[in-house]
Amino acid sequence: MRRCEIYFSLLLMLFFLVNVSGGEEKKTLPLEKGEKKEIGTGEQPLRVNAQTLEVDNKNQIITFKGNVLARQGEMTIQADTARVYYAKKEEGHEIREIVATGNVRIYQGNRLATSQKAVFYHQEQKIVLTGQPKVWQGKDMLSGEKITVYLQEDKSLVESGPERRVEVIFYPKGAQLEGKEKP
Repeated sequence: MRRCEIYFSLLLMLFFLVNVSGGEEKKTLPLEKGEKKEIGTGEQPLRVNAQTLEVDNKNQIITFKGNVLARQGEMTIQADTARVYYAKKEEGHEIREIVATGNVRIYQGNRLATSQKAVFYHQEQKIVLTGQPKVWQGKDMLSGEKITVYLQEDKSLVESGPERRVEVIFYPKGAQLEGKEKP
């Protein structure tokens, strides 16, 4: 009986990792100039590596712990822990949100985001970064108390707090091409 539960849990987890779409229609996300990315299609495989994996079917949570590395297409996410919250649907399962915590780094093209916590809300297609969040595009950098990225709208909101004001550093166009070093 216990083997059957473990087998089902692993199958369920593989289903989530391969079929992230949850039956949604295709949506596009601008990345670089003129480039579009399909969001919610499950067309590209999601590859996750971690030291441990725990599947909690009762509470509908999948937890990856220890040096988590997730890659899908051009996007790479690193964190100490990542929790995937899902909902059971008639046509399958749907990811509600993904919470990455501890030393979070998100890479996509020439963009890098860092924070202590990142929450991806699947339904709203937004990412909220907290815990000393910073975002770089090339050498340009912005930081604040909280950064919200609206993926479908290609829009961001940076908020200050009592201890931290919004900070932006823009480099002249020519300086962007010189030394594209990561912080």
